[in-house]
Amino acid sequence: MSRITRGPLVDGDALNAASLNDRFDDYTQTDLNEYNLRDGALDLAHFTNARFVAPEQFSAIIGNNDWTHTSTNTVTGQSTGASPYVTQNASSTDTVLSFGAGGVTVSPGEVLRVYWDLSVRPRWEGSQPWLADPYLRFTFDDTSGSNVQVANGFGCWAFWLQWDTTSNALANFANVPGQGDFNTAAVLSRGGNQLDDCQSTSVVPTVHETFISPEDGKATNSSPNKREAVVGWTAADGAWHYLEPGAGTTVYGLRVVFSGPFGAYNDGTDNYLVRADDAAAAARLDYNGGALQALLMRTK
Repeated sequence: MSRITRGPLVDGDALNAASLNDRFDDYTQTDLNEYNLRDGALDLAHFTNARFVAPEQFSAIIGNNDWTHTSTNTVTGQSTGASPYVTQNASSTDTVLSFGAGGVTVSPGEVLRVYWDLSVRPRWEGSQPWLADPYLRFTFDDTSGSNVQVANGFGCWAFWLQWDTTSNALANFANVPGQGDFNTAAVLSRGGNQLDDCQSTSVVPTVHETFISPEDGKATNSSPNKREAVVGWTAADGAWHYLEPGAGTTVYGLRVVFSGPFGAYNDGTDNYLVRADDAAAAARLDYNGGALQALLMRTK
């Protein structure tokens, strides 16, 4: 792995202890530099302690940890102004990832990487209640000269991350950098986020609905043959990272929060997720267990 830069012996060179020691040093050098260590030359197997690369690793179970879905947590849709739900266990206790009494400090040259997943099932109460909200539906002409409405496929529940950077009491969670609260941005008198403010957000669709037999881009009649596909149990998951921009940030805990339903909107310039207030009361989300993991890693 070393690069030897000393020239070969030539006639007239002295063979003594000093010159032999120099050559021995060439073959036993320990400096890690551009000459004796190529890119990718080291793997975790070369280290007896993998924390050389990831000094801190944390993991926690979140939600109702019943993978058979025998017992599930269920929440109702939320309208503008509501605080998001926090993942809870079967006893209705918030589930969070704690970094301990001293927290974990993300220093310059370090990155905090976060990964999570949660078992979820979006559903609705009633008959096509999503059609009550203009941001959850499309309107199509039909062959009788009238029109019909169908789900636009943009309806979703949103999940995102919050952290506590104040103390290990974990009583002051706030949205992570780059993440909005879906309430502050006033969009059409509703809460919402620009997509630029959704940097830790993951979404799960609420329903799929299609025409079975359209004709020339139109529904076949005023009471069209529509096919609804429920989402069923699926996985919500996400990944987010924080690269320290300043002198250092101490993080004491993380949690996953969620809200919905949301629809899509474009104001001619920006794309938004907006709250589907008119259909919120009929929306439901069942959820079970998942995991929340974090790694503090060096970037250099």
